[in-house]
Amino acid sequence: MLDKGAAALANTVALEEARLGWISALPWNQAPAELRRREVEELAALSSAQPGVRAAAEKTLVHGREYLCLVKYSAAFAGEQLHSLTTSVSRVLQSLRHLAKELNKPRAHWKQSQIVRKIQRWLSAPFLAELIRYQLEEHASGWHLQFDFDSAAFSQLLKHRLGRTVLVTNHLDWSAEQVVASYAGQQSIERVFRGLKAGDWLGWEPMHHWTDRKIRIHAFYCMLGISLLHYLHKQAQAAWADLSLEQLLEELDDIKQFILLYPPQGEKGPARTAYVLSQQTLPQQALVKTLGLERLHRSTPRG
Repeated sequence: MLDKGAAALANTVALEEARLGWISALPWNQAPAELRRREVEELAALSSAQPGVRAAAEKTLVHGREYLCLVKYSAAFAGEQLHSLTTSVSRVLQSLRHLAKELNKPRAHWKQSQIVRKIQRWLSAPFLAELIRYQLEEHASGWHLQFDFDSAAFSQLLKHRLGRTVLVTNHLDWSAEQVVASYAGQQSIERVFRGLKAGDWLGWEPMHHWTDRKIRIHAFYCMLGISLLHYLHKQAQAAWADLSLEQLLEELDDIKQFILLYPPQGEKGPARTAYVLSQQTLPQQALVKTLGLERLHRSTPRG
């Protein structure tokens, strides 16, 4: 699986020479124009296993060879992008308004390069430069900044860009459903590595090791933990079909084990203990039963 950052000709050539099957995201501007122009309604809805997802695929030339190229539309992804985009647009427009007022102040000393560099930094996020237009003019009193929101470009973005991903693969005989489902596995991998970086579980850092040997051992333990976690996740889905990895960790974290201490019977008797689990919700009870967590504690006092 290759994301857009790794979708280079050299990488695909290396995979072809190794005779490996692969799927890669493709930068939007490299996708066939015909696929990019398709309306959402022209894309076939996929099965219930991938709700809200539509796709269309056709064979085309990419990097000088014939591959299967596919455009995928996800309603959920479109919603996420729209939320992020509207938040960014609002923030940038406020920043531009504030900058315009600063430029109009008496004795304001700004260089054109400073202003342009600042604005370009604000517009560096995806799509913003397409949606926000600005004009910088030098007057006798200083710099004047005008800006506007391009509603026509926004309509085009909603209609033909948001929620879409272009994929290309050397599996020429695959269906759109197979390509989309296979590429979705990359999200699970990325989620795992985000978990490693976050450090809340299976943290890669802080490492506290300096030798190559100990670093390799540390990496092995992390990957072993990832494998065990995914095994647990797969087992847990028998009790909770659409349970995400993050939900599993949250639910398991809420299940506590307590040790109850009882006084000894008689003057010389040993102290008695009982191991019990905390009160659980119905989904947590199903997880405990499916994963066999009840075997990890002893429910009767011991003497």
